[in-house]
Amino acid sequence: MLETIKKNLIEYNKKVWIMYNSDSSDSFFCKYICNTLNTATLCIITCNKVYFIVHKLDEENIKTINSKYSNVNVFVYSKSEELNEIYEDIIANLHFPNDICLSYSTIGDNSTDILSHGKYLSLRKILKKPYVKYHKKVKFSSAENIIYEIISKKTDKELNRLKLISNITDRILKETFNTLKIGMNEIEIVELTKNITKEIMKKYINLNDIIDFDFAWENCPIVLTGENLAKGGHSLPSKKLLKPGDTIYFDFGIKVKFKDNMCLYTDMQRMGYALKKNEINVPKNVQKVFDTLVNAIEDGIDEMKPGVKGYKIDSIVRKQILKKGYPDYNHATGHPVGREVHDAGAIISIRASKRAALNLVENGVYTLEPRVNIANGGSIEEMIQVTKYGGVPLCDKQKKLYLVKE
Repeated sequence: MLETIKKNLIEYNKKVWIMYNSDSSDSFFCKYICNTLNTATLCIITCNKVYFIVHKLDEENIKTINSKYSNVNVFVYSKSEELNEIYEDIIANLHFPNDICLSYSTIGDNSTDILSHGKYLSLRKILKKPYVKYHKKVKFSSAENIIYEIISKKTDKELNRLKLISNITDRILKETFNTLKIGMNEIEIVELTKNITKEIMKKYINLNDIIDFDFAWENCPIVLTGENLAKGGHSLPSKKLLKPGDTIYFDFGIKVKFKDNMCLYTDMQRMGYALKKNEINVPKNVQKVFDTLVNAIEDGIDEMKPGVKGYKIDSIVRKQILKKGYPDYNHATGHPVGREVHDAGAIISIRASKRAALNLVENGVYTLEPRVNIANGGSIEEMIQVTKYGGVPLCDKQKKLYLVKE
């Protein structure tokens, strides 16, 4: 990970990133750098070298770093005055770099706002001392772009597992559509989905390293039918019956735990239609809703490449919905997914959303979920891996409306 950070410093034209960790205060440091250090630690990373300043109490624990990485310099202190002296020597040897990155957010995002305000102020004071002493200039900037780059990118293992559980999620939804009946109410359909999920997941426990599962969020799945589609995607299911001529919408995902304690999430939406008696073809107005959603998603997928900003994808997808005369929807077009239902990183939303100005990351996984927000409307949500040649769906996309018969 240290080598990755060095490369990212070069990519973002940054000279130094200094992390401060004490009693696991820096979650990024603990997860990606070292989780065996308990006392106040400074980690100074440059494009070429890495320095750790650790307390005497952690002298043995830091050995895991030396055995894992090369070109790492470790310094041990007993008193805070010694820490300051060691830091001054390191900064002087680095020729007083005039831009130091710290772990805070400029957009109020908790995932990258690692330093509390008080800790940020006290750390700045410590770091500025040698600059004041020797009349040097320094500014402090955010390391958030580097953090986003690292936490948004999925490993090969994560991607393979996400593909597996995305296909399982798709299978659950297909079986649910094949089983539900006209006349069931939304709450009954939710319970049916839960029962089908439990039965299917039984077959996967102890296969492919899967040891447990749960639903991806507390009120999962969300099921809306007919006129209730106009209520909004997070509305709770009701006792409204599924009637002939209704569209039906599922928002569903699973949380899967693997034997190495990795937990991964899916988040998908599917659309169906309840056929009227003797109806053979889907009505044109319903087919238009579905086709609009599918085409908008296809347009977005094509442009999902590394370095593209989230708001650009949102604009491409949202424009297709509006062009067909449908009202705008009041939510993001997509979000990062995988390690959580809503991961850290770029959201695919309107330009006014601060995280929408972030870049999509290669091998990041994001949803696309445009919505036709009208009675008897619909929504589809696909999970997409970003590659340098465009987006790649993690499982089969929905290409046809699911049909429910009497």
